[in-house]
Amino acid sequence: MERRPVSIFRRTGEQIMNEHMRMDRLPRGERGAFTLDPMTSPTLPSRYYTDERIYRDEMRAIHQRSWCYVGHASDIAEPGMYFTDTVGEQPILVIRGGDSVARAFYNVCQHRGHELLKGRGRLKTRGISCPYHAWLYRLDGTLAAAPMTEAVERFDKTQFTLKPIALAHAAGLLFVNLDPAPLPFEEEMAGFAANLESFLPDVSRWVVAERLHFDIKANWKVVVDNFSEAYHIPIAHPQLSKVLEQEMVEFVERPRWTFNRFKSKAGFPGLELVPGSPYYAWQAWPHLCMLSLPGSSNLVVLRMAPNGVAACAERVDIYTPAGKAESDPKLLAVRDLFMHMFNIEDIAIVESVQRGLQSRGFDQGRYICDRATSWFSEIQLHWFHLQVLDALAAEG
Repeated sequence: MERRPVSIFRRTGEQIMNEHMRMDRLPRGERGAFTLDPMTSPTLPSRYYTDERIYRDEMRAIHQRSWCYVGHASDIAEPGMYFTDTVGEQPILVIRGGDSVARAFYNVCQHRGHELLKGRGRLKTRGISCPYHAWLYRLDGTLAAAPMTEAVERFDKTQFTLKPIALAHAAGLLFVNLDPAPLPFEEEMAGFAANLESFLPDVSRWVVAERLHFDIKANWKVVVDNFSEAYHIPIAHPQLSKVLEQEMVEFVERPRWTFNRFKSKAGFPGLELVPGSPYYAWQAWPHLCMLSLPGSSNLVVLRMAPNGVAACAERVDIYTPAGKAESDPKLLAVRDLFMHMFNIEDIAIVESVQRGLQSRGFDQGRYICDRATSWFSEIQLHWFHLQVLDALAAEG
C-alpha cells in the first residue's frame, strides 16, 4: 500500500504561504487559527459557508478563474452539436464548428445581450440565430448577418464576434475557464488526464448513460467536503460499505487534483463483485468529483456548482462504453446505487451540515487524520481548504 507522508501536504501548504498568504492572516475561529498541519489544525470557521461576502469573493477568485468541467467530447461529437451551461454564474455555449473545431463562447448576443441557445442539440440552420432580432452567427462565433444594418453608419460586423471562452480537453472531458488569460489546462492540471486514462483507457470514447441534476440546500464547499473523505461511509452509507473495503490502496496528491484507489468487498445481491476489484475516486479543483465504481465500466462525474451562499446545483453525468447503458446489469446496479441511495443519503447529510453551520452552536471542528494517512483520513479535506484559502488570498 502506498502511503503519502503528511510532510507532502505541509510542503504544499508552505508553497501556498510563500506565494500568497501570511501565517497571521490564516482564518481564526473559536478553536483557534487554521494551520498548515492537518494533524493539529481546526477546520475552516463556519463563516466560510454562510457569509455572503466570502461567497462573492469565491465567485470571482475561484469559479470565474478556474478550469470548470462542463461535459464530454461525445456531447459535441459532430459539427453543429452544442450544449449550454452556467459556469461562475455566467451563461456559456460550447459548440463544434463546421471545421470540426470545438469552441466555447458566452451565450449572449452582441446586439442587446439576449441569450442565444438553450439546452443542447444540433443546429440544422447555417448558424446561431438570436431569437430576439435574428442576428446570425457562424459556428466559429463571427457575425454573419444583422438584419437592416446596411444603412447603419459605421456598422462593422467584424466588431461583433461572440466573446470566446478558453476550452480544454482532458481524457474526453471538457473544461472551460472564464479567466481571459488562464494558466493552460495542461499546466494547471498537469498529469490529470494521464492518470484518468491509465485506469480508464477508453474513457474519451465513452458516452453519457445518465444525466442528473439536484438542487441542494448547502454551500458548494459542504458538498465537496463530503466527497473528500471516506470517514462517514460506514455510518452514513450502509449499502456502499458492503462494496468498499476500509483500506486505501493508493493516494496521489497534486496541486490541483487528487486520486484515491480503494478495493471492493464481495458486494451485495445484484452487485456481486470479485473481492479486491478496484474502486477509484478523483477530485479536481475547484468542484469536480469523480467515481468509478467496481463491477462495470463506468465514470460517475459530479460537479458542485455554487448557486448562492447556501445552495448548490449538483450535476451528475454517468459515462459508459457505447451500448452498455441499458444492457449491463452490473452497470444498472451501480447507477441505481448512486441515484437512488448513495447520493440521496449524501444530500440529506450535507443539508443537515449546512443547517448546523448556520446555527450558533458550531464554529469549528477538527480534521480527523493520522500519520499513516489511513483510509478514513480527512487530509484531502484539509488540502481542499488550502486551495480555497489560496485563491481568496490571491484575490486580495
